[in-house]
Amino acid sequence: MTNNLHTDEQTTPRQLPKKKYPELDRWAVPVLSLISGALLGVATPNLIDANGIGGIVKVGLLAGGASVAAFCVNRIAIDKGTDLAARGYTTAGAASLFSVVFVGTGLFTSTLAGLTLPKVEELRLAEHGQAYVQYIGERNAQATKAGRTLPVVRAINRELPVKAACEIKSSCVSGASSTGYGTVARLLEEMAGRANNVGEQVEAGELVRRTSLKKLNALVGEYQSVLDDSEVQLKDKRGQLQKIDVQIIQLVSELNEAIPVSFLRAYADELSAGFVVAENPTATKRLNTLLGKHGRSLNKVLDTVNARHTPRPVFPREAGVSDTLAYIGHFIPIAMLTAVVEVIFPVCLWVYTLLSLLWGHHVADPTRKNKTSSDTLSEKRTAPKARRSNRHHNRGPAQGEM
Repeated sequence: MTNNLHTDEQTTPRQLPKKKYPELDRWAVPVLSLISGALLGVATPNLIDANGIGGIVKVGLLAGGASVAAFCVNRIAIDKGTDLAARGYTTAGAASLFSVVFVGTGLFTSTLAGLTLPKVEELRLAEHGQAYVQYIGERNAQATKAGRTLPVVRAINRELPVKAACEIKSSCVSGASSTGYGTVARLLEEMAGRANNVGEQVEAGELVRRTSLKKLNALVGEYQSVLDDSEVQLKDKRGQLQKIDVQIIQLVSELNEAIPVSFLRAYADELSAGFVVAENPTATKRLNTLLGKHGRSLNKVLDTVNARHTPRPVFPREAGVSDTLAYIGHFIPIAMLTAVVEVIFPVCLWVYTLLSLLWGHHVADPTRKNKTSSDTLSEKRTAPKARRSNRHHNRGPAQGEM
């Protein structure tokens, strides 16, 4: 029988004690503090000059100091702040939670800015290039519209010399009885010469427009090629792009001045205003009818040109921390993960620790939750009376015995 009992004890599995794991806040806070410091150490070289031994020392001090600060603040807030808050000390709880959020937000902002700063810089430079493409297209469209005045000016240049010759031969414009080189013929020749000069300027401007546009397209392509070159350091890349930007500015100025819009409008107004032929109203009317027709045609084309220039894109300054926050939408995954490590998890740990403490107090004293402030106040008021009555009650028997 003894052998059977011994056999049963051997076959019965022994229940091992449950393995005790360390409390979450005991290892999570120091581990996350180290991770926060490591992330800040990776991000800091993008925020400050970290070259050489001095730079390495600065990065190490910043990362180490941030780790220690995050650990101390979160540890104290979770250990002390939640306990005081659970005991009813609201100010201590609010202060501890604020400290956790403040330290976490500072680490989150610095880390996210350092991790995304190079990409934000490239995004800003790329946006500048796109803005220039749109600006050049808009200015070229306006210059093209201004160039449409060339057929109108050529029509004026063709018709006025013919009318001048007709006036000299048969006074077909003035309707005068005498022929020859008179006032009307002289005015027609002068306006024909003006039309020829205007036409030459418009033709030269059109050539400048095409040449400038061709060079601008080449510079925009070069700008994009430099921007896409991954072998060039960002600092060197920025310098090259600034040089291209200066060339683009010069060519854009040439493009804006290619077609003399102001000169064309002045010439169109001169045609529309007409002239007065002394003591010959019939000649004045016929001459002004001819010139006014051309002036209105020229003004009609010029009205399609936008005289107000769109502001030229300005080369962006170097990106800073505030600029990275403006582009946070481009880096949502990185921002969310960084926020979880730096802010969300410490806050959640603080809240759940406080809730656990409150539940523990409730289990220890279930009536505590149902007590109102008036009940507590009435207990405080009745407590001295109860103590006094107890003292009188204790004195009574003592006097009787005497």
